[in-house]
Amino acid sequence: MVTEQTKNSILNNVSAGLDHFDPFQGFVDDGKTLNVRYGFRLGEIKFLINQFSMSEVVMNPVIYSLPNTPSWIQGLINLRGILVPVFNIKKYIDQNNDDNNSTTLLIIDKGEQAFATFIDALPDSINIDEVNLKQTATPGNAPENLKAYITDTYELNNEIWFELDFDAFIKNMTRDYSDAESD
Repeated sequence: MVTEQTKNSILNNVSAGLDHFDPFQGFVDDGKTLNVRYGFRLGEIKFLINQFSMSEVVMNPVIYSLPNTPSWIQGLINLRGILVPVFNIKKYIDQNNDDNNSTTLLIIDKGEQAFATFIDALPDSINIDEVNLKQTATPGNAPENLKAYITDTYELNNEIWFELDFDAFIKNMTRDYSDAESD
């Protein structure tokens, strides 16, 4: 018989292991490492996930709503014992022409830094070594509330992809709704 204390000890060890998981560094295919980046779309805007960030997709999660918050703060999910805030970034950057029908969340980062956002489709994998992904200037029509957080802009097949400082972006989004100071 497994005691409650033993169960808690096992869960704490698993949780500690997840918190120290190294970022994914690429696929190994036939003995060579592929330089893969992942990107996702929110309306007409395309984002690249930082190459050192953890990410995962969660389908049909239970989202617990938070009262008295703006409509783009959707609530919280419980991801393996960690409460992860869920944002509708598409709505926040005014890319939402209709109500959000997506049930797919992209979790970016890990532990207490993790956050989730609804995505329109599964992320794209981009093999940097096989495509012509080139750095370019940020276009003037980029959403105003994103411009300060764009760290790099790339062009691929005549499409613009933004890499954001998601940590600073999320802190800015939520600064009026958080009474906790963080560094």
